[in-house]
This record gives sequence, structure tokens and C-alpha cells, in this order.
Amino acid sequence: MKKGIIFDLDGTLLDTSEGIFNSVRYALHNMNVHDFHEERLREFVGPSPIKAYQEIIGLSETAAREATTFHRAYGKEKGIYQAEPYLGMTELLSELKEKGYKLGVATLKRQDIAEEILENFEIASCFDKIVGIDFDEKLTKTDTINLVLQGLDLKNEEALMIGDTKGDFQGANNAGVDFIAVTYGFGFNQDTDYSTFVKQPLGIANNTLELKEIISKLSP
Repeated sequence: MKKGIIFDLDGTLLDTSEGIFNSVRYALHNMNVHDFHEERLREFVGPSPIKAYQEIIGLSETAAREATTFHRAYGKEKGIYQAEPYLGMTELLSELKEKGYKLGVATLKRQDIAEEILENFEIASCFDKIVGIDFDEKLTKTDTINLVLQGLDLKNEEALMIGDTKGDFQGANNAGVDFIAVTYGFGFNQDTDYSTFVKQPLGIANNTLELKEIISKLSP
């Protein structure tokens, strides 16, 4: 029986693409990187910035940390306001709380930024536990999920994870938590082949209404 639901943030709870894309543009401008192809901006949604600047741009760890400083500065001042909850998400969270589910957030956004953006959109109070990464940015997605489970006092079989990327799914698998995939975010789409994953998702939602229908088949 499921007692808790853990949400990813970017691409699952909120469409944060504008703020993230502008943070990347600001960081790369300040790092004098001008040969970046903007069609790769979506790849920055999900992973921690330090990892993204190393793997996508090819920066050294030192340079990636410097780029991340610019990225965070823009995000803190402007980026967190350049987002919006997905249609119907606020209502869904309220309904889940009323039904007695324990709700959590597991994100690779830094803890303080995750809390601030959820507060800004007035949904932080819906969650019993919010876990982001620390300033060293060494936590993995699996780590954040496990920390939410601990904070909610739940066993892994009592919870499920909702996310929009391969990283979310792998993190859930590694934590032993069931998963629901959403295609309205930045990673998965309606053509995604889930057969390559160790475990299949409990359901695939193309919008918040479908997400609600999948969850309604479960019992808190």
C-alpha cells in the first residue's frame, strides 16, 4: 500500500525551463563560451549544474564550478521567478494531501533554491519533506529520494516517485521505489522506450489529469 508520493521538481511540478535556460545563457556569456548550440539547453534540466557544465559543455571541474556560480547567481535573483506550475498541479497536490498521502520533493536543485522556488509558487506547504542537494553538490538522485523516505518515515515499498527524466527513473529504481513517468516535462515523451529500464513504470502520464487518474488507482 502506497503511503507517500515523491515528486521531482523541474519538469514534473514546475515548468522551470525559462529560468534554467536563461541561467545557462548568463553563465556561458560570463565564461566566454560562445559556440554553444541552444538546442542542447534542455539537457541542463535535471542534472546538477556542475555535472551538466562538465558533460555538456566540456568544462573542467574548476571551470564548471565557476560557471555554476554564475548560473546560481542568475537563478537566485531572477531564474526562480521564471517558472510556473503545470496546469492542475496545485489542485492535485491539495487533493493528495486531503487523501492522507505524505508528500515529498527529491530534486537536484540546491536545497535553498528548491525551497525558495516552491515557496514563491506557494506550494511548499503541500510537502512534508523537501530534499535538494547540498553546496558540495555530491548527492545523487538516489540519495535525495532516500533522504525523503527517511524524512517521511516510509519504507521504499510504501512510496512512489514521479518524474520526467531517465535520471529520475534510475534514481527511483536504485532506491527501490516504484515510479510514474510524466511526458509533459523535459526528458520522456510519448515515444520513449521503457524496455531498457530494469523495472517498468507503474504508469505513464501525459498531463496532470492522467497523473491523477493513475494515482487514484492506488490507496493511501
